Amino acid sequence: MALLGKLVSLVSRRTLRSEGHVFAVTPERIAVAEGIHAALAMAPMLCAAVLLARPEVAFGAVAAFWNCLCDPQGAKDERLRSMGMFTALGAVVLPAAAYLAHWGYAASIVTLFVLVFLCGLTRSYKPALGPMPAQAGLIASLAVVIGVASPAPFGGALLQGGYFLLGSLWTMLFCIVLWQLPFRQSACLTLETIFARLDDMAGHLEMLDARPGMDADGWEAFDTVYRRGVRMSIERGRALAAHDPRTAPVLGPGIDAAGRVFSALIALGHSRRNPEVALPEDWRSLLQGLRQLLQSLGDLAEQEMPIADVPRAQAHALVRRTAGRNDQAARAVSFAAMAILRLAEHDHGLARGAESGAESGAQSAAESASAPAPTSPSPSPPATFHIDALVWRHAVRVATAAVIAYLVCTWFNVTFAYWGAIAAIVVTQPISANTWLRVVERACGSFVGGILAAYLLTHLTTPLAMALAILPLAAITVSLRLVNYGLFVVFLTPMFMLLSDFIRPADGLILARLTNEFVGACVGVAASFLLWPGRANNGLAAALSSTISANMAFAAAVARLAPSQAAKLDHLQREAGMASTRLETARERIMLEGRWRSAALDRLREVIVAARIICGAAAVIEVLRAGEPDARDRQRADAYDDAAGQMLKALEAPPAQASELPIFPAAEGASDDASTADLDHAVGNLVTAVDGYLRAAAPARTAIR
Repeated sequence: MALLGKLVSLVSRRTLRSEGHVFAVTPERIAVAEGIHAALAMAPMLCAAVLLARPEVAFGAVAAFWNCLCDPQGAKDERLRSMGMFTALGAVVLPAAAYLAHWGYAASIVTLFVLVFLCGLTRSYKPALGPMPAQAGLIASLAVVIGVASPAPFGGALLQGGYFLLGSLWTMLFCIVLWQLPFRQSACLTLETIFARLDDMAGHLEMLDARPGMDADGWEAFDTVYRRGVRMSIERGRALAAHDPRTAPVLGPGIDAAGRVFSALIALGHSRRNPEVALPEDWRSLLQGLRQLLQSLGDLAEQEMPIADVPRAQAHALVRRTAGRNDQAARAVSFAAMAILRLAEHDHGLARGAESGAESGAQSAAESASAPAPTSPSPSPPATFHIDALVWRHAVRVATAAVIAYLVCTWFNVTFAYWGAIAAIVVTQPISANTWLRVVERACGSFVGGILAAYLLTHLTTPLAMALAILPLAAITVSLRLVNYGLFVVFLTPMFMLLSDFIRPADGLILARLTNEFVGACVGVAASFLLWPGRANNGLAAALSSTISANMAFAAAVARLAPSQAAKLDHLQREAGMASTRLETARERIMLEGRWRSAALDRLREVIVAARIICGAAAVIEVLRAGEPDARDRQRADAYDDAAGQMLKALEAPPAQASELPIFPAAEGASDDASTADLDHAVGNLVTAVDGYLRAAAPARTAIR
């Protein structure tokens, strides 16, 4: 566990910039036990295929592997629902595709399109915080392709479906009933990753040059890359705690404490950058003490241990050093240390078996696990049947790509032509920029995996040897399914090439794999760009509005709410951080589509930075405030609401009716409180940045809207 934890921490520190993208790397989600689970679930079917000399029995092993990919872990009911849905879909579409394809080539093409389209209608597309378990509809589409590539008469098709159903039911019985896995390792690795990223953020802050005009790139990285990376890892932890209540006693309080430390670092960074704030001479020593505390917490999480005496003593020492001080650095560090002391008290209660502490942690996780992504509209009444346009359009897109890839590969008599259709299904994404990225990931993974497969295919000549190689490859593949798609494909490629050769031996598999992957990638990219192309800028206006609304709402709440309402302030700060993160990733996706020279995107970056600064200035007030807000504070909150309304109204107005935004009035006046005046100034900067963006984007706003 210690070695795995160190590896996870190392990779996590190097992958901050991937956060929010389809190629995100989330090493804390590595699942070694799940991989072993999958290998053991596949083993009986492969052994039966070897002992009975019936390679077709291995269809059950394929079903077992696919079921493990669909397994969401967590609560038993949700696992049964997800895996049961895939089992039901696969048990229907696989034999149906095999039987209908038996009637000829034309019938197989029609079957492929119709069944892939119907499977696509069961999929959903929601914002995610990283790689997610495979949806049943996606994997069922692959079962359709396998069925079309294995035509059989009615009896043979039923036999294939029977093997598939047997493998699926056995996997559900084994994974859900006979051997349930604890989730504690994922919870501890998640906490270790969060504390390691907080430590990196603090270390980066310590090295920055705060003199005006100096280290601009470093400060921009602090505002975007580091804050986005920490925020995403925290919200992934919240999602994990909400997904599996068994992790709540470990994750809930730890994430709450990490969120407070994150707020303190944001506030401290904002104070460091503000030339009007005089930091004490020992600010660096205080920050180093906080870093040592974070490192101790990460080490304990790595070892799956509660908070020990050393970090508790470190936190108490920081509290004593900052007691009675009113400078911003000391107050921020004290704010973080007190949060960790509360976490230590909770862990101490768990160690003594205090059930109230566990229930409190579970309740905290449930309350704080609100979805960071915008929720979809309220569902229609049960009597009304409705399919979202995004769902049916992408279903048509994927079905068309699968058919064209299969046609091309069969036309040129490529071995295992169905691989091309599978590649097209997997790489085709609703957003065209994501398709490019998925193609690159799959190409790199297939190239490396192909080299490994070439070696194995030349050295493994018996079915038993192949089965013994397939099982560890399956274990590694499932272990990496929630880490990164490219790494997943590296081991998926040799596993499925060996499995394909096991069921239906053939020559030239390496060339066939490369050819099919190339055809599938080209067709997938073409489908994404030609059939209802979903560009990243289609959601840019909504992301920008959400960023303005969320950050201004947090600023107004800090001015309006008392310190006793910390839970609501924490929620609003999370919403502001996630909204800014979504806008950053939307901008970066547009740049990946080839429009990186756009002047409007440069202006949009200024809007993002200005929004992050508002969040930082508001965090300073949250950390420093001790008393109740007065009438002047509430008046400022109303002014912030008015400014937000004006910016949103300007965004919604047609370009022809757009007018220059007025200067934020509160930014012109002086304030007795330096932190309040700083927030006023930050709001004024956001208004100016939004106005500049609107003017730069005016020629293209019709397309963006």
